[in-house]
Amino acid sequence: MANFGAKILGSSISSLTAQQALIANTSNNIANVNTPGYTRRQIDIESRGDVANIGNILQIGAGVQLGDIKRSTNEFLEYQLRQAASRTGYADVRNDYLAAVEPAFALDGPQNVIGAAINNFFSSINQLGVNPTNIDLRINVMQRGEDLISTIKSSFNTVAGIQSELNNRVGLEVDVVNEVTSQIALLNGQIGSREASGVGAIDERDQRDVLLAKLAEKISFTTLQTSNGMINLYLDNGFPIVNQETSRDLSVTTSPSFATATLPRSLSGDILSYVTYDFGSASAPSHLDLTQLIKNGSGSLAGILQLRGTTNPTASSPYEAEGDLVAIAARIESITRTLLTSVNQTYLGADEDPGTAGLQSSSGDLFGNSPGVFGLFDFDFSGTKDVDGDGIPTNSDLLGLTPSVPSFSTILKLGFSDPMAFAAARDNESTAGLKVFPPGDGQNAAAVAALRSQAFSFSLGGFSFTGTLEEAYNATVSYVGNAKSAAQLEVDVANAMQSSAANKRDEFSAVSLDEEFANLIKYQKAFQASARMIKTAGELLDQIVSLI
Repeated sequence: MANFGAKILGSSISSLTAQQALIANTSNNIANVNTPGYTRRQIDIESRGDVANIGNILQIGAGVQLGDIKRSTNEFLEYQLRQAASRTGYADVRNDYLAAVEPAFALDGPQNVIGAAINNFFSSINQLGVNPTNIDLRINVMQRGEDLISTIKSSFNTVAGIQSELNNRVGLEVDVVNEVTSQIALLNGQIGSREASGVGAIDERDQRDVLLAKLAEKISFTTLQTSNGMINLYLDNGFPIVNQETSRDLSVTTSPSFATATLPRSLSGDILSYVTYDFGSASAPSHLDLTQLIKNGSGSLAGILQLRGTTNPTASSPYEAEGDLVAIAARIESITRTLLTSVNQTYLGADEDPGTAGLQSSSGDLFGNSPGVFGLFDFDFSGTKDVDGDGIPTNSDLLGLTPSVPSFSTILKLGFSDPMAFAAARDNESTAGLKVFPPGDGQNAAAVAALRSQAFSFSLGGFSFTGTLEEAYNATVSYVGNAKSAAQLEVDVANAMQSSAANKRDEFSAVSLDEEFANLIKYQKAFQASARMIKTAGELLDQIVSLI
């Protein structure tokens, strides 16, 4: 005959033990409600398999036993949250740096901008054309010319400086990526070892999820869970950055092994770095180029590379790189080169002596002297500027300089330092060696002032535009404004997506105090009921003894 008293006591004691464990787990959940990355724990309760059979119709169980403790996690929700974090990291870095660029191209505000400086410069020359001997008007032309040059330099240097900052930040971001992947590989080893011995690695899995979210903010990657609890990470081309307990450190270099020629310079004259993996050694590197791959993904590193620009190692110009900052700088530089070529050509006037090789300028200053090849706008350069020696400033001269000059915007200057040396007059007689300037002649100044409404063809790198100098600048302002507006919209969308993904993940995995308090009451009641059953079993035993 079955011992029912023992069954009652055994079942009740097992329930007490189980409820104590559940209460302890609930307490731990409540304690960690604000712990970053903590995933709510659950304990499985299982019925004991030891059953007492009474006759052929009655079976009485042997109570309960504790099962596994599990994390309340959903891989799909975790994946969505990582994707949202990656998009947010990408959007934030673009928006932050474009916000730093935007003031240099504002249509109003305290900072002088190129568009206003262009208008003021040509207006001052137009005024001088009416009274070309007026020294005050000539000084005004010089001042407005200096203002234009200053705004061009300032705007270009702002863009170039941000590109240099981003170039340096590439290395810092890669260092973070390498640190995180090495920690993930370390946790992989701990998880595999603990779970192989039958011990749960719940805290380690929480830590790994936190690291995966941090890594997603930097780069995009895919994951593969292995049967031993470890996780492998791959870039979009399948390149493994974490393989179980081993991580692969990425490297940043300005001298990659795949470069076959002198690498193109950045806007400031440095070399744009490449993100690589080195299969070789320090003495004999063998770099795999991952720059374009990472740029095409998401995360802050992709945002940095898209802003900074990436370039083919065989390129010869910094404007051949693909990036927002490069596109902005190309627009400024194209305006500068138009000033140095087309505007200077008009300033020189027609050829005074077609029978003599080279251009003989027909314009003259107050002393009757003709300006040099780069007489209105010049640039700091110690070598020969008129490369072909024809007296005409052209793009061929600018591109043929030795050594080469990547950016003229940073070395632009006025071609004259004396206000009386501005060539406002023009000789209309094609007589060799003899120049005739009527008193008060301002024809050359008027011709230069008319360039304000003349259309030019601008082409540099990926930028191609036909219009006036002011329209070319306005196109630049539109480009910057649209890029910043798009970046802000991307931030808003990314933040909304991340907030939604985080809420969904938290609904499933985070600790809810209301739910935990409800569970706590339920487990307390169950504990009290089990204790009452023990008391009841004791009373039954006492009655049985008293009947004997």
